Amino acid sequence: MRKIQTAVIGCGGWGPNLLNVFFSNTETKLRWMCDLSAPRLEFLKQTFHDVQTTTNYLDILNDPKVELVAIATPVDSHYSLAKAALEAGKHVLVEKPMTASVAHAEELIVLAKQKKLLLATDHVLVYSNEAQYLRNLIARGELGELLYWDSVRLNLGAVRDDYSVLWDLAVHDVSLFYHVIGRMPKEVLAVGTSHVQGHPESMAQLHMFFEGSFVANINVNWLSPVKMRHGVLVGTQKSAYYNDLEASEKLRVYDRCVTCGNGGKMEYHLGDVLSPFIPPGDALRNEVKQLVEAIRTGNSPIADGYAGLDVVKILEAASRSLQIGSQKVAV
Repeated sequence: MRKIQTAVIGCGGWGPNLLNVFFSNTETKLRWMCDLSAPRLEFLKQTFHDVQTTTNYLDILNDPKVELVAIATPVDSHYSLAKAALEAGKHVLVEKPMTASVAHAEELIVLAKQKKLLLATDHVLVYSNEAQYLRNLIARGELGELLYWDSVRLNLGAVRDDYSVLWDLAVHDVSLFYHVIGRMPKEVLAVGTSHVQGHPESMAQLHMFFEGSFVANINVNWLSPVKMRHGVLVGTQKSAYYNDLEASEKLRVYDRCVTCGNGGKMEYHLGDVLSPFIPPGDALRNEVKQLVEAIRTGNSPIADGYAGLDVVKILEAASRSLQIGSQKVAV
């Protein structure tokens, strides 16, 4: 079967991961890699020998053989690059967050629809086997009524001066949460602090409020000496805990809960802890496989443009909350 010809714009940070998966995948051919740093491209050329390099993304857009363009540049350039690629007739995968504003995300979705092209967001965590297992667990009702979600994502650096930790770290957990829960919050409230003068928030807490009593909390921080990436989803029947840094058994299901019985008496149920067998798999490879299928069939991938838009809506509302003194903002 014909391979999908691909190109990557932005080869620092996350970019090399995209280069590796497109280069090694049997259904894609990595044709171009583009970066503003010529020395970086020369270094990467040692690994990706037959791939063309350029510091000008227009070389990629002008190549009629390129079908899919992956954009892994800073967020403030996502909109302009994605728009140019769509206008050039290319399918587009955009690193998260999809754009820096809701208006720009909406415009890209309209353009992709007009051009009948794929627009996808690189919410790679949602393609993990653990995320799919948790989503199915919720869909089957095994957790009962959902009560709250708490997640933590902390590490040391790199502190950015162009956007806050919410847009850099919280986007991972927001995209994961959005996929497995399948609901948008009614309101958000964000609290944040900058510990580096002249820089945006380097630590923040995002609180999301839904219909009923369900709430979700995300804690992110660039200044922690210890890396943490874990979360808990609590229901009235069972709870789920995930730890993305675990080499195995990333997800555990707890048959434990607290209920309010007759007369307001709290009742505690302490059952078993299950470490379900989840087939090993690489989330990024799962994503690329689905993107290839979407291009060939016209189906939508899990993290399409609309998923990217909804995540940007949450982040934009969180930014407004910070600007007005950490008040609730409608999404």
